[in-house]
Amino acid sequence: MSRLPGEYDWNFQVSGGVVGILKIMRKDCDRAFVETQVAMLNHLAQVDNLPTPSVIRSVNGNNIECVETKDTKRLAWMISLLPGQTLASATPIGLSLMRDIGLSLGRLHVALKDFSHPGLDRTLKWDLKAADWFEPFVPKIQDPARIATVSRVFADYKSCHQSHLKSLPQQAIHNDLNDHNVLVTTDGDGTSSVSGLIDFGDILYGPVLADVAIAGAYLILNCDNPIERLAVFLHGYQSVRPLTEAEIDAVWPLVLTRLAASVTNAAIMKQEKPDDPYVVVTEGPAWQLLDQLDAFDEAVIRLRMRQTRQELLAR
Repeated sequence: MSRLPGEYDWNFQVSGGVVGILKIMRKDCDRAFVETQVAMLNHLAQVDNLPTPSVIRSVNGNNIECVETKDTKRLAWMISLLPGQTLASATPIGLSLMRDIGLSLGRLHVALKDFSHPGLDRTLKWDLKAADWFEPFVPKIQDPARIATVSRVFADYKSCHQSHLKSLPQQAIHNDLNDHNVLVTTDGDGTSSVSGLIDFGDILYGPVLADVAIAGAYLILNCDNPIERLAVFLHGYQSVRPLTEAEIDAVWPLVLTRLAASVTNAAIMKQEKPDDPYVVVTEGPAWQLLDQLDAFDEAVIRLRMRQTRQELLAR
């Protein structure tokens, strides 16, 4: 059994006997939090060709157990182990993989359209509808130029996009499809494809576009062609679930909002958990893009994003 990274919970890869991921939850974890994830994964397990983990029942036949640990009782549950490596560790990453990630997220959203659960109604710092939660913590970044950049992103978000988000289509969403939560495999000719969408710990009821923007934010890091990557990802997504023009126009600003939230959270967590490398795992790549923000022409980007919709409508 080997320990896997996690911000709050204990995750272990189990390889003896039953193979899977054992999840031992944080102290005083609300049972409803786990029950919501179990319900969603069980719902998704009924969908063909959707690479999400399945819940593995305990020897007692339960989805969730309460186990004794050294310090307290904790909730524990187990999910299947999916093949592949994380997108964050995969190389090379071609545009065909961006399209496949878009397709996979589109299929996920279609599958979740009719899913509901009381546990999806939750308050979460990573809710893109409420990203201004991070704004008071921006000074923790300390670097004046970077503070100015992030403040500008949040100001644009609050004045132009936050209230608009509430009028866009809403449903159950993953809410954290970053490059560590997408698994990929590569076949013999070097073609990579999605083999897993994992970590449903941030699920909630929210704007579908938020999920698209969150995924897009991490797809454009560590590359020389971020706008084209984003466009190909959107093209793949819309081949399954078309976006409205209003949604398309909000993609880029919300991508930046997620990156601004990510670097602000890193500044917070570095003070709270200075010895935990997980809390700053995307800080460097996110800053690499945000530091170049003035080099991006938002009007040109909006036009390129609109083209992805027009190409599909012209079929």
